[in-house]
Amino acid sequence: MKYLKYIALAGLLGCTSSCIDDLLNRPATTEVSSDLFWTSTDDALSSTYGVYNALRTLYATDYYYDGHGEFQNTRGKSVGNISSWGPGTPGSGFSSMWNNAYRVINRANYTIFYVEQMIEAEQNASVKASLEAINAENYFLRALAYFRLVQNWGDVPYYRHVLSGNDEACSLTRTPIATIIPELITDLQNASEKLPVSYGDKYGRATQVAALAFKAKIELYYACWHKNGWPELEGFEPSSSVAQTYYAAAASDFSKVINDYGLTILGDGNPGTYEKPNYGELFQYYNENCPEIIFSITYGGPSLSQGESLLRDFGTRTTGNAQCWIMPTVRLANRYQSTITGDFCDELVLSKDATLPNGARNRASYENRDWRMKSTIMWDGESYKKISTDGLTMGDEYVWMFGERNEANGYINNDASNQTGYIYRKWIRQEAGWERTDGPQDFYLMRLADVYLMYAEAVNETTGPTDECIALLNKIRSRGNLPALTSDKYATPEAFFNAIEQERIVELATEGMRPFDIRRWRKTHEIWGEANSDGLTLYDTNGSRIRDEFKNASELNFQKSYIYQIPESERNRNPNLTQNTPWR
Repeated sequence: MKYLKYIALAGLLGCTSSCIDDLLNRPATTEVSSDLFWTSTDDALSSTYGVYNALRTLYATDYYYDGHGEFQNTRGKSVGNISSWGPGTPGSGFSSMWNNAYRVINRANYTIFYVEQMIEAEQNASVKASLEAINAENYFLRALAYFRLVQNWGDVPYYRHVLSGNDEACSLTRTPIATIIPELITDLQNASEKLPVSYGDKYGRATQVAALAFKAKIELYYACWHKNGWPELEGFEPSSSVAQTYYAAAASDFSKVINDYGLTILGDGNPGTYEKPNYGELFQYYNENCPEIIFSITYGGPSLSQGESLLRDFGTRTTGNAQCWIMPTVRLANRYQSTITGDFCDELVLSKDATLPNGARNRASYENRDWRMKSTIMWDGESYKKISTDGLTMGDEYVWMFGERNEANGYINNDASNQTGYIYRKWIRQEAGWERTDGPQDFYLMRLADVYLMYAEAVNETTGPTDECIALLNKIRSRGNLPALTSDKYATPEAFFNAIEQERIVELATEGMRPFDIRRWRKTHEIWGEANSDGLTLYDTNGSRIRDEFKNASELNFQKSYIYQIPESERNRNPNLTQNTPWR
């Protein structure tokens, strides 16, 4: 059992901040006297749990972000839709993320304020150390919230204290990321020095390695923005020298994560078997505390109001009456490489003909491909077990066949619109006990395979490919049963970067990483073409059109894909909040 999962987080003191409802959506509460509450480490920890609960809301549906990339079709949710011109109108669709992030920040600031007073008054060295470690968790959680704000909106209001009320809240202005990023890095460095390496058999809380890994990730992103530019963020001046400084810092910190804590990816690169690949096992709740997982959003259930909705979002009517909000595309299927050559296969031919050589409806077309494909997506003829609507009973095996929905004939029922010909297997639990929105599966925000890839990227930018980094990619690839990369083929930074990007696409599918990679690498035009062009069209496996993407899109629409719109509701309350350039 997890330490956090089975505690009623929502009602804890961490929800308190003030009785004031201001533009940052601080929760309305009743203040608790410090004489009555802030008297023990248990009090400090209870308040911190409230911050964790807010962070869970912020990151709970990160997998919808992949709907802003080219490999996932997201239906019915503004949070992840792709419109006719490109990857959504993310400014309006993601407005709630702004409020969710500041909820984390306000709760963290409130907790830090009181815990610091406790630390100052405490005479017992052991108790003081415990309080400092608890406060380090709040610094960590606050840094993650600010990082998400910066990723989406660039310059944002930045403060480290408890706001006094509406007047102060409505006077806030946007702080440049050049000021925010060093602060976050310092906070995470200090947190890493105070946090424990582990909590024994208790999980779900920030650790030393988690703080160090996220510190390195922020350094990597800041380096990318300085290398590639962020012209949509007014006032940001990229610098190649700053980029190199932060790439080097990220490489150093990622190296410590990899080498100093005894972490391994699940199976240590062993692929398992084709029918039960280790990669697929990673996304089952019984492996969520394995050494690969560095930090995750924790969930518990049933009937604790703390369950996740992965089954509802990824599953079908056959699995717990789920809704299949998101589906993989043929573009993702084409990224899974050959286990024989280690390179890309010919692109699948879109046709209803199930006998067509290399046809998308032909099962033979999927033979001898990266085993991670088996764990991630389902194509015609793949199957999984039925789950009753209440989640309590497992049924027979049902087969996925695009266009067939009749369970009476043994087919998986997916009545979702805009079907692609594929459904996801990843995140679909195959055990009874939980209904579709009350599952126990943690959602991973940082795992070691991602660290391997980010480390390789940072090193590649500073020194070019190294044998060490190629070996790390090969460890990831080996659990897909793929041949190893060779140093001669990936001897240039450009070639090795392509290998890193490829692994990030297939290894991290559905984990909300792709659109952030597209943006920090400035790849929107590379993927979808130039302004006022035909863009791309997404087809299903039959060859039928699903949607156009960036068709006849203006340059302004491309710019909007790189930065979100400051929520107008917030700007109406606070006229000091300027709007990002593409959204004016």
